Amino acid sequence: MFTKTFIIKVLKKNGFSLDKDCQSLCIHGDYARNLQLVFSNRSQVNDLEMLSRLYVAVNLYRETLVLGLIREFTSVANGVVVNTSRSIGLSDMNEDSLDKLVKKLLSAN
Repeated sequence: MFTKTFIIKVLKKNGFSLDKDCQSLCIHGDYARNLQLVFSNRSQVNDLEMLSRLYVAVNLYRETLVLGLIREFTSVANGVVVNTSRSIGLSDMNEDSLDKLVKKLLSAN
């Protein structure tokens, strides 16, 4: 069993935070909370600011946790350099498997 704090712990370990910039991108439902969480990380690459957003959502039909990564240069029009996603079965999920999945996403070019 995992909780929101479990996910936050793993993503903080990998340099991401659930900050106010991304609160507007989080989707909440009338009968369910936290249908989508969005974490962010800012860094400098060649003197340009790069924003990485990690989207976390659940696919109930397939019983998977879906992680999506978008990396973009904030000062460049159409500055997206990475747009990818991966998923893991909810029954297979633990802290190690989630950490490995996040590391796979972050290694995407």
